[in-house]
Amino acid sequence: MDPNNNTQQPNAQPVQQPAAQPVQQPTPVPTPAASPAPMNDAPKSGSKKGIILVVILLILVLGIVSYVLFAKKQLNYMQKTSTNSTSSVQPSPTLESSPTPTPASASELNVISPESDLQAVEKDLQGL
Repeated sequence: MDPNNNTQQPNAQPVQQPAAQPVQQPTPVPTPAASPAPMNDAPKSGSKKGIILVVILLILVLGIVSYVLFAKKQLNYMQKTSTNSTSSVQPSPTLESSPTPTPASASELNVISPESDLQAVEKDLQGL
C-alpha cells in the first residue's frame, strides 16, 4: 500500500483515531482538617466577669455575716461580764483602817540653814 494512494477499499472501514481528549484523573475530594468541635462548655468573657462578680459578692456577704455574729458574741460577753462583776463586788462588812502617820516633832527635824535653801530656790527661779 502506497501511503500516497487516496483510494479507499469498499470493505475497508476507515481507521478512526481516538480523539485527543485530556484524560481526567479523579481528583480527590479535599477533606477538611480535623477541626476541634466547638466547645460550648467554655465560658465567654462576659460570663467570666459574671462569675467573678458573684464570687466577690459571696465573699463580701460572708464577711458581713461573720462580723455581725462576732459583734453579737462580743456584746453578749460584755453584758455577762458587767452583770457578773456588779453582783460579785460586795462591800466588806469590816472596814480596814490604814495606819495614820504621826507628825514629827520640832526636835526631830534637821534644818541646818533655811536661808541657804531659799537662796538656791531663788537662783533656780531666776534661771527660768
